[in-house]
Amino acid sequence: MRNIFDQYTQPENRVTHALMTSLQRDRRLLRLFLRELLGVTPPCRPDKLTVLEQQYPDEEEPSEEELERRGIPDGWIFDDTGWCVFIESKVTAKLGIDQIKRHRSTAERRGFNQITAVAIAARLPSILPADTILLEWRDIYAWLRRHAPSSEWAASTADYLEIAEAKLIDSERFVEGTLTMFSGFPFGHDRPFTYLEGKRVLKLSMEDLRHRSDLREKLRMNPKAPGRSAITGRRSDAVWDFLSLTRAGEAETFTNYPHLTLGIVAQAVEAMVTVPNSVNSTMRRNLIELGEAGFQSLTSGVVKNLKPILRKCPGAAPWGRGVQRRYPSQRATPYIDARIDFDLRTAVPRSGTPKVQPRWLSAAYNSFVHKAGSNYQMQMGVLFRYDRCPQLREADALDLIAEAWIACKPLIDLAR
Repeated sequence: MRNIFDQYTQPENRVTHALMTSLQRDRRLLRLFLRELLGVTPPCRPDKLTVLEQQYPDEEEPSEEELERRGIPDGWIFDDTGWCVFIESKVTAKLGIDQIKRHRSTAERRGFNQITAVAIAARLPSILPADTILLEWRDIYAWLRRHAPSSEWAASTADYLEIAEAKLIDSERFVEGTLTMFSGFPFGHDRPFTYLEGKRVLKLSMEDLRHRSDLREKLRMNPKAPGRSAITGRRSDAVWDFLSLTRAGEAETFTNYPHLTLGIVAQAVEAMVTVPNSVNSTMRRNLIELGEAGFQSLTSGVVKNLKPILRKCPGAAPWGRGVQRRYPSQRATPYIDARIDFDLRTAVPRSGTPKVQPRWLSAAYNSFVHKAGSNYQMQMGVLFRYDRCPQLREADALDLIAEAWIACKPLIDLAR
């Protein structure tokens, strides 16, 4: 069924329509918008204000083609005494100084003498008129989510921003910036995983994780190195990306280093340190020289490091994986020839569950040491199942992801 906000074809017009409709229908929300986000006080009650979108006061609503040609402000909020707020919003296009100045001049010509200019964008430019209130869509999204429990219109608009963003990301029209912000991994029995939503949440997650100082300082994560060039696999039940641990200027050789992989799959979120097939000779030599007993000792250290996470999130599982793959062509989906998944605690002598079974770790490690030309990679990290980890739905869920990677530092250190 078509969303009630899908009245236009252009992204800017669609998301503005969602916001302005909500402010028009919910006058309490309008009052909060003016007070909390704009810091302005209207001269009358919110229910006495006029809310318009994509048209000038005292004019008929133009067609979408006409408003694009005439450069009409995206929204107006005004009364009949000369007070007004005009809104210019951008999603994929850039904001311009001249556009804001023209809108202000137009407002003055129409008799407004108390004018507030508002610019909303996915990412704000560095220069705009000093008398303009600057907002990012992600800030509006956070504000809407804050008021969603008491306003159906706020909740609907926030949901629509997520839908619009997912479509823009999938069509690769979103080069920079966001409409929303990370507020948790939303999936579970009441909200099944979908490719588009997974791709949206992945983009937000990686953008926030890339700016974390703890990953830079403790793991020497390279925030400037790119991740995957394209997130593909519309028919799959998983999306994933990675943060590079390459040195500055070596981004093209990321497969020679372990990397921090975030996977959002149908049943869980996976925070793994990946040891790729073509890992550098230093790490390969160090892994071999450890021997099976040394690798088991390293694993015990990682499991010990993960105990704080397990106290915060008892449903999480320390996880190990080994995968042998082959590719029919460079961009093709690989064939999985062999795969082993196991709880890392099975390799650690201890009481309780899961029961100790060191042969799982032995199989994963020895398959790496004796890979005999096969394309084989190992992973170590944490598996967070949606049904066992309600903490994933919180805005601070990325703390768990970062802590999981940092706990695997003993493995990462073998690369240096």
